[in-house]
Amino acid sequence: MIPINEEYLHQVLPLLEIGEGAKVKQVSTHAGIGYSFPCPFCAAHQTKDSKKRKHCAFLLPHKRSFSWTFFCHRKQDHKCSGGGISFAKFLEKFNLSLYKRYQMDKYKQGQSGKGHIVSDPDFRTYLKRPFD
Repeated sequence: MIPINEEYLHQVLPLLEIGEGAKVKQVSTHAGIGYSFPCPFCAAHQTKDSKKRKHCAFLLPHKRSFSWTFFCHRKQDHKCSGGGISFAKFLEKFNLSLYKRYQMDKYKQGQSGKGHIVSDPDFRTYLKRPFD
């Protein structure tokens, strides 16, 4: 059985190939295989196409766990500024619908809520009728 983080990582990697000619590349780190790609948040702030495609963002693995950290060297958007952010927070900022499915899967496995990186889902949003 594939861990939830790995499953969602493989779902988000194709979405990170934004722009023409942008590809996600594997990079080796001391903790294993990571990924480099153009930052999905601050690439829009660039004027040249070559700068938009520049690999300045990374998803780096943690040793002996299936967790990842997002890091951007450029830091030109409020979503990617500061230090690294957890995979869950990156997913929440990058693709909210995918994050909500991720959050629900973590909840089903008992890996959300107090003491975990992912908060419990807000079930009030699931109980609303679409035309109320």
